[in-house]
Amino acid sequence: MKGMAYFPLVGMVIGVVVSAVYDVARNTLGLPGDIAACISQAASFYMTICFHEDGLGDSADGIGGGWTKSQILKIMTDTRLGTYGCAALILFIVTKIHLLAHLGKSTWEIHSCTGAGPALIVG
Repeated sequence: MKGMAYFPLVGMVIGVVVSAVYDVARNTLGLPGDIAACISQAASFYMTICFHEDGLGDSADGIGGGWTKSQILKIMTDTRLGTYGCAALILFIVTKIHLLAHLGKSTWEIHSCTGAGPALIVG
């Protein structure tokens, strides 16, 4: 439980790194927004070992496939990915990449940060 105090700090570090990856891909390499978003999402997957995505998939499988509380918990502890989990992950990833690409290039100004980079840090 003592480690929970560091969760916001770890999240911020991950956000800064993923934001930097997006900005390098978009601004330095000149890649389109959707490709930069895909690369930054891959960096996020690598850094977090897909921890949150695994939880999303398990939750969607349990809620979508179980009728009783015991069935839901049994499905959630299963290591396999089901149809509901796969659908939820696809929708999550496609939506996130589309939204990041739509936010556009990052601008880093005092009191006026906009674009995908700042959104990744805040998120």
